[in-house]
Amino acid sequence: MRKDAQKFFVIACAAAGLAGLVPVQAVRAEVINQNALQAIHAPAPPVVKAQSVVLMDADNGQILYEKNADERRAPASTTKIMTMLLVMEAVANHKITWEDEVPVTPDAYQVATTSDVSNAYLDPREHFTLRDMMDFIAVLSANDATVAVADKIGGDKDNFVAMMNQEAQRLGLTGTHYMNPDGLPQDNHYTTAMDLAKLSRYLIEHYPEVLEFTSKPNVTVKSEVRKQSNTWPNTDEMIGKYPGVDGLKTGFTDDAGYCFVGTAQRNGVRLISVVMGDTKNDIHQRFVDTQKLFDYGFQQFTETKAVTHGQTLSYTVPVPDGKTTQLPVVAADDLIVDLPSGVKGQVKFVSQPVTAPVHQGQKVGMLEYVVNGRVIAQTDAVAAGEDPKANWFVRLLRGIGRWFGGLLHRL
Repeated sequence: MRKDAQKFFVIACAAAGLAGLVPVQAVRAEVINQNALQAIHAPAPPVVKAQSVVLMDADNGQILYEKNADERRAPASTTKIMTMLLVMEAVANHKITWEDEVPVTPDAYQVATTSDVSNAYLDPREHFTLRDMMDFIAVLSANDATVAVADKIGGDKDNFVAMMNQEAQRLGLTGTHYMNPDGLPQDNHYTTAMDLAKLSRYLIEHYPEVLEFTSKPNVTVKSEVRKQSNTWPNTDEMIGKYPGVDGLKTGFTDDAGYCFVGTAQRNGVRLISVVMGDTKNDIHQRFVDTQKLFDYGFQQFTETKAVTHGQTLSYTVPVPDGKTTQLPVVAADDLIVDLPSGVKGQVKFVSQPVTAPVHQGQKVGMLEYVVNGRVIAQTDAVAAGEDPKANWFVRLLRGIGRWFGGLLHRL
């Protein structure tokens, strides 16, 4: 009898769930793009001439349209988006300030004297700040300014390119490899439309002040040596012409064709469009394609916030060994989806096994947004409050109750 009692006690304690779980850090909301494209039955996309295309909602990363999105292509000056990101990071990390002088290095001057490429025609005898150089890069697409900045931040161009590739790897841009900071033709220098969209989203999300540079309609290059100044228009022809456009970067080489990464915001919704390999005999076609894509995104889709960060929901998660046994859950992040008119979905809670003590903010499951039977977006569900472990006697009684309940069920 004594051994049987001990055995019963062990079983009851196990049923009471004496082990605890380590809290899991919540992650941001994620759109499952392949499911979304198949589930929402989107309206027919516009006809565009570009070879590779992506249209993305910058708020949630949802892909509204794609064509040859993972095909590796020469990026031309859209390469400078990564260069601008490294500049923004260097400033944020206090490695350089906007008012620091950026010398025109011999490498930069060599580019400045190269014909048939975009330049600010910088002279080593001139004095320019990092802010000046960023203007030249973002507005004029100046290759000489790009090389000067690469030399300043990286120590030399090769080291800066290594930094670019390290950043691409960190961001998961698996279809990207850089050989230079400006995008001039070079073997083994490539990216994809999808990687450009992801990179641009990251840049805008973490450093929105970059748009203060890219949205300028023009930039003036003043030369004290030559005693003259030249004002150049933004290479982005949509600035000031298409409502909401405030960036981001153009590009062209014979290998790449005409490229453009654009971004526009209307009514709180920001879209990112990437067109690569557009027709070589029409400099304006990339902007025509981009306008079609933006019109499609803004007119055919509605951005819906299915769940708000911190929103208390009707769902609870069972905590068998907790003091309360049931704990309300909240959303760890906004759950935002883009849906065509007439398409609706529903939020579902998928719980995971949880044992006490449960801490506020601890992951306890997933919130899924389901359309036509497919999960198209998800975010973590986290505990709305604390639930300490019940005392041993309460846990023992619950374990006994569950044991007898199971026994009666089998009978």
